[in-house]
Amino acid sequence: MTNQANHTRRRPRPGPRATPTALPHGTVRRRTASPAQRNPAPKAQRNPASRSSIPQRRSNPRSTPREANAGAQRRAIRWWLLGVLALVGAIVVSVLEAPMFEAHSVSLSGNARTSEGLVLEALDIPDDQALLLYDIDAAEEAVGALPWVSTVRIVRQWPGTVQVVLRERGVAAAIGRPDGTEWVVLADDGVVVERRATPPGRVPLIVGTDAMVTGARIGQPVDEAAHALEIALDVPGQLDPWITTWSIDNSGALTAELIGSAQANFGSLEDPQTQFVSLASILNGGAELTCLSQIDLSVADTPVLHRDAACIAASFAGN
Repeated sequence: MTNQANHTRRRPRPGPRATPTALPHGTVRRRTASPAQRNPAPKAQRNPASRSSIPQRRSNPRSTPREANAGAQRRAIRWWLLGVLALVGAIVVSVLEAPMFEAHSVSLSGNARTSEGLVLEALDIPDDQALLLYDIDAAEEAVGALPWVSTVRIVRQWPGTVQVVLRERGVAAAIGRPDGTEWVVLADDGVVVERRATPPGRVPLIVGTDAMVTGARIGQPVDEAAHALEIALDVPGQLDPWITTWSIDNSGALTAELIGSAQANFGSLEDPQTQFVSLASILNGGAELTCLSQIDLSVADTPVLHRDAACIAASFAGN
């Protein structure tokens, strides 16, 4: 029997810490974590308010293949429609430019004093002019510049007619030379519309100076006769049968030639209405008109009558 005491292993006494020995090549020493590393402190929580205040970047999701295909189809349909419209427009223009749609005739109305030749010259339509491309605005401006034309309206009348509707000026008066060899006709707006050798009928006639008639231009007013024209057109109905012509001198003084060779001198026409009343009271008021040669109306409310001395002497001699 073996002695048990001899086989009992003794625990070595604690002594100084041994110096670590070198490990064999290729051996990794396991590192023991410290208590602080085994139980780390909890991380500080972020403030939810501060997290929400930071703008979040949202990513734009890409379109799906189905959506991309639908967009491509819409673009294709849009281009197809534009192409069809362009083709239709080209066809319409080519058809309207065909010979059957050329401006081959003119329909004219309202031209009592404007000749058809003047209108055609102003329209200036070429032989092969397409009605669709004819410049209506330029044609209206050209026709409207004709002397007698007050207003004009031009429209296209398919398939190939240019329709022209005129409204002409009315004749208001005429101004002539003292010898009566030349007259210019004035429209109701004072514009000169015609030159002629004889005066027109049934309108007031104004005998002006040679320079006044010579300087008159077609399509322009006669400024020197503007006031005389205004007075001549404003004559009361009861005086109109008495007045044959008006005359105006270089100073602008106006005289009415009356039936029976008498004259009514209006002078500077400072108060024409009072002068008309005074003249009517003499001519229609029973005043003696025998041998009457002149009625001076230069002072509007105090007319002065002048009689011909030779006429008076002949009257007494006859008696």
